[in-house]
Amino acid sequence: MVSTLLIVVDGLRASDVSKMPFITELARRGVSYDHARSVAPSLTFPAAASLATGQAPAAAGIMGNYIWAAGRLIDAACPDNLDLLRARRGNRLLPVPTLSEHLADHGRKLVAVGTGSNGGTLLLNPGAIDGHGAVIGAYPFQNDAFYAQPDSVRNQLAGNDPRTADGPFPQLDWAVDLIVDYVMPELAPDVVVLWSGELDDIQHDNGADRPASDDALLEIDRRLRRLVGRVRQSAPHTDIIVTSDHGFSNATHTIDVAETASWIPLPISRDVRIVDNNGGLLVYAGKRLRPEEADAVIEAVMSAGWSGPTFAERSKVPGALSLDDLRSGPTTDPDLLAYVSLTYHDHAGELRVGLSARGAGEQLAGGHGSTSSADMHIPLVLNGPSFRTAEQFHFPADHLDIPPTICWLIGLPVPPSMSGRVLSEASPRSTGTGSAAPESRRVVAERSAADVTTAHFQQFGGRHYFLSAERCRP
Repeated sequence: MVSTLLIVVDGLRASDVSKMPFITELARRGVSYDHARSVAPSLTFPAAASLATGQAPAAAGIMGNYIWAAGRLIDAACPDNLDLLRARRGNRLLPVPTLSEHLADHGRKLVAVGTGSNGGTLLLNPGAIDGHGAVIGAYPFQNDAFYAQPDSVRNQLAGNDPRTADGPFPQLDWAVDLIVDYVMPELAPDVVVLWSGELDDIQHDNGADRPASDDALLEIDRRLRRLVGRVRQSAPHTDIIVTSDHGFSNATHTIDVAETASWIPLPISRDVRIVDNNGGLLVYAGKRLRPEEADAVIEAVMSAGWSGPTFAERSKVPGALSLDDLRSGPTTDPDLLAYVSLTYHDHAGELRVGLSARGAGEQLAGGHGSTSSADMHIPLVLNGPSFRTAEQFHFPADHLDIPPTICWLIGLPVPPSMSGRVLSEASPRSTGTGSAAPESRRVVAERSAADVTTAHFQQFGGRHYFLSAERCRP
């Protein structure tokens, strides 16, 4: 019997919940967090890995949608690429334990169903390949009309085709019906995750706050109303968690990553890989660089006219922040030199939102991946018998807190591998955090008097939360 349903709407901004009548109703009758944040980088696959593990992306092993690993570029959207990454990591895709594995150790089960990329769905439960629950992706894969693990699930669903459903979002209609008609009665999971990828696709093409994106919000909201209604008909006491993987920004310019090699000093340029990730860049070293060589790379990147806040590995370059501030545990990506946000404020105070692409001809209307508040701020709504009603919290929360909270909801101990905290203040039985106030902290890095980066953090409930960072530059 399903006890927890986690719904992730890809690209949903906190401000857009008001455009979704049903989600607004869930928030009004439940608990909402108005300071919830994405992980950094604010990208789909790092968020999926953090939701799967309760660890920050650096520890969960997925720092971007595109990463550089074992001498090649990995696009995490494709399960075959993730299988290659798994093989190169000793047959373990994510190097830390997952929520699904923890559930399986206690005789429980998690099933993830996604309408975004199949790789993203697999990241929510990579152990499905080994029989820990299941994953079902609604997009065609190889010779099948959908992606599914383990093989037994794929065989049971043979003949189903998500593309045959009616309506503007056939895959989401298919996924909603699949959860109620197949996943719940046949697989009997304790936790179901639905990942809706439709809004993200539309906003990349059209931007946020556009008629197409507003229409998508309503269409998705109608389907989520139908899903929750049908789930609660079968399991009335199901707890619902609604969130997003990241926020969204409308772009002001596009950066051609193919030109970046010219910014790196020639003697070491062949050993550096700059990997585009929409609103951010990941800078890798192909070999272990000397400190002065690594700083030369960071200096070149920070001098580029498009660079915003830069988080670097043990760098002495003025204006660079530390990658350690984005981590909750040890890094699993030793070749990563820096994460560069592409959003900044220019000398006139105007916000400049850059998106990285692999060619000058590729233009996107909107995107994410930066450290700006627009990309980092996400919704978080908790609704159900385990939660308070009509409560809005000003406490920080992020993706790392959701896995331990799910453990708490279904009565399991929180494993020590999870860095997040239980959102226990949302319980009607909680009495200890109502008057507590987060402790705010700022880190300021000056490159010059006119070029200053400021990162914002909060301490609360034993957690160190990264909220956002902005660079004001000439």
